[in-house]
Amino acid sequence: MGSKMAKIETVRDAIDYIHGRHKWTKTPTFERLNKILARLGHPEQQLKYVHVTGTNGKGSTSKMIAQLLRASGLKVGLFTSPYILKFNERIQDDRGNIKDADLLDLVQRLAPIVEQLDVELPTGLTEFETLTVLMFMYFTEHPVDVVVLEVGVGGTWDSTTVIPDKIAAVITTVGLDHMHVLGNTITEIATQKAGIIQRQRPLIVGRLPKDANQVLNTVANAMGAPIYQLGREFQAMSLAAGDEWGERFQVTGSTNYQNLFVDLIGKYQIDNAAVAIQTAQLVAKYFKRSLTAAMIDSALESVTWPVRFEKVATNPEVILDGAHNEPGVRALVETLRTRFNHRRVHVLFGALSDKNYPKMLQLLAELPNVALHVVGFQGPNNRQPINPSEVLEQTAVADLMMHKNWQQGYQTVRAGIQPDDLILFTGSLYFVSEVRQAFATANENVGEH
Repeated sequence: MGSKMAKIETVRDAIDYIHGRHKWTKTPTFERLNKILARLGHPEQQLKYVHVTGTNGKGSTSKMIAQLLRASGLKVGLFTSPYILKFNERIQDDRGNIKDADLLDLVQRLAPIVEQLDVELPTGLTEFETLTVLMFMYFTEHPVDVVVLEVGVGGTWDSTTVIPDKIAAVITTVGLDHMHVLGNTITEIATQKAGIIQRQRPLIVGRLPKDANQVLNTVANAMGAPIYQLGREFQAMSLAAGDEWGERFQVTGSTNYQNLFVDLIGKYQIDNAAVAIQTAQLVAKYFKRSLTAAMIDSALESVTWPVRFEKVATNPEVILDGAHNEPGVRALVETLRTRFNHRRVHVLFGALSDKNYPKMLQLLAELPNVALHVVGFQGPNNRQPINPSEVLEQTAVADLMMHKNWQQGYQTVRAGIQPDDLILFTGSLYFVSEVRQAFATANENVGEH
């Protein structure tokens, strides 16, 4: 760990430096974080937060909360992960992503302190801890009224939980993912997520399994945190969307808004939007602001979400969806069943080998209008994509087509496609990001940008 100080001269060097920190040594302690934050004069104590966790939906929900609060006139920071196209997406304010120059400057100032701690402590700062500290520094130097803070993993021992206080805590969903870190049952995972609940501060929750609800109710009651639960204190109802690309809905209960529209497809996006609206309303009230239906409309209209059932080409229609775990695939299957059951869907599936991909493929294969193609892709440096030839041994799905890489699979599918067919890339976020970058580059080349 006590390496010679790396030269950090470009933003690429800065990002490589952060990525070069070790991952996943999740330890039940904030010792490293507290040490470095103390040296920096505790920037985290100078900010106000909305803290968001959840197995799925925390990204979209965080982004919606940020846009809703901006619409109410507040200055808002957003900390989110993973990024889809550009590392800078992880730290955003009203002007958009953090600028390269600011990122470089922060890493240049932070690196020497990080290196110093490598010498003093048995384990140095992890990649995510380093990023979390950068974010605290950035928002302290570029002040905002509130930071919407998305948890990295879990809750109790996530680096973001080092914050001293929050206006509200949000738990979008609880499902099985990251079991090697969080535990193997819904109860264990919910207990980790419950770590973000703050005394006497509201907790807003989405639709959760019964076991998760019991855990969260128990913890929240013990801490005197009022609960606002979707389906109990407030309701969301889907309205017929017609041919629009998006979802129409209403929210009733402790907040009432009639005919709302979100420019994202998937019933779960209605849940995410309802949770975001309930949260934003409570936070706006805290700042003595109000949230009108017009503000909500303009905010939700501006929330685009890369690779969440995103259309990247027409004729044929090509959709990207980063459903990278079982709950994500269930939601995707539900969308295909309700909105696209009259069309043939060619699914190009690429996933990392450490995910439960046999189950994901099995769920997709249950749809009668789906043709399933398993494809290879590049993948990140330290994780192994599934090898299409291994998949046959692992799954009981009949009629799987195999392609060495996704480019080949895409060409094959396109060659035999009917005018109304849909092409859908899904599986891993890394996979769909790779595909999205290729489509973005292709569009720039043909001047469609």
